[in-house]
Amino acid sequence: MSINHSSEKANLRDIKVPEDYCRLAELFNLIEPGSTTVEALKEEDSHIPVQSNLKLDDNGLLVGYGRTRVVVETADGQIVGYGACFRAPWTDPGTVGSTFCVHPDFRSQGIGEMILAYIEEWAKKQQASVMTSMVMDWIDGSLTFVEKRGLKLDAHVFELELNLAQFDAAKYEQVIDDEIKFTTLAELHNDEAVKKLYDLFVETSKDNPGQYGSVEPFVEWKKEFLPENLYRYDWIYIAVDGDEFAGFTQLLKTDVEGVLYTNYTGVKAKYRHKGIAKALKLLAIKAALAEGANTITTDSEETNEPMQHINRSFGFVPGQGHYRVVKQLKETN
Repeated sequence: MSINHSSEKANLRDIKVPEDYCRLAELFNLIEPGSTTVEALKEEDSHIPVQSNLKLDDNGLLVGYGRTRVVVETADGQIVGYGACFRAPWTDPGTVGSTFCVHPDFRSQGIGEMILAYIEEWAKKQQASVMTSMVMDWIDGSLTFVEKRGLKLDAHVFELELNLAQFDAAKYEQVIDDEIKFTTLAELHNDEAVKKLYDLFVETSKDNPGQYGSVEPFVEWKKEFLPENLYRYDWIYIAVDGDEFAGFTQLLKTDVEGVLYTNYTGVKAKYRHKGIAKALKLLAIKAALAEGANTITTDSEETNEPMQHINRSFGFVPGQGHYRVVKQLKETN
C-alpha cells in the first residue's frame, strides 16, 4: 500500500528491528513526550515470542499468541506512522488488541486510515471476533476518526492529579470499623500474601469499568504489577479482616522527579461502602507526602462513580486520558 504526500510517497511496510527502534522512539515521544526510549522498546520485545501460534479453539474462537507491526515511511526515510495488532495467550478467546499513531504533521492525509485498514484486515485473516484499540482524548478528532470506521466507544480512562503542596492530610482522617486493620505487603511479604493480592485484584477488577477482558496469569501479572524498579513493598497498603484481604492500593514511583502514582485501588464487594477505599487512598497520599513528593497521580474510568467521587473528594483534578474502542469483526455463539 502507498499514499501520496505532496511530491513524496509514503509506504506501508513491516517493521524492521532493531533498525526502526530509534525512529519509532522519536515518533512515540513526539506524540507523547517521555513515553518511551530505544532501550525500553528493545526490552519489551525481548520478552515477546518471535513465532506466532494462533489457532482456533473448539468453539471456533481465536487463541494463542501472534502479532503484526507496520510503519509508514516517507521517501526520505522518516517514519510517520505506526500500527500493531496482537493477542497474548491469556487474552479472552476471539479478541485481539491493536494500537496505531500518526505523526502530527501527517494527519488527515490517509495514513491513519491506511494503517487501521491493514490492522483490521490482519485481524480478520486470523479469524478474530473482536478488535480493541485505544485513541488519545487529547488528539483532536481521534474518537470521531475511529467511530467513522466502525469502532465503538467502550470506556474513557483519564489521569487525575493531586497537588500535594495544597493538601491538608489532617482534614481527611478516616474512622474505620475496628475489625478492619491496615498493613503493607512489606509486613506480610511472602509468596502466599502476593498470591492473595493477585486473587483480590482478579476479583475486584471484574467490577472495574476500566478493565477490559481477563486478567493475565499470575506470573505475567506479577511482572507488570510489581515491577522491580518502580514499586516498594511498604507502598502496597492492604486492608485485612482477620486472614482475609478486604482491599488494597498501590503507590508507584514514576520517571518524573517528585511525582508518584497510585496504580490501583480495589475493595471486595462485601466490604464496600465502609470507607475502606478512601482510607487506603489516604495512606498512599500520606506516604507520598512523607517521601517528599510534590504530586501524586492516578487514573480512573469516567463511569467509575465511586472512585471518581473518592478522587475528587481529595482534590484530584482530571487531565488527559484515552478512549478504549471496540469493533465486532464477526458474530460468535
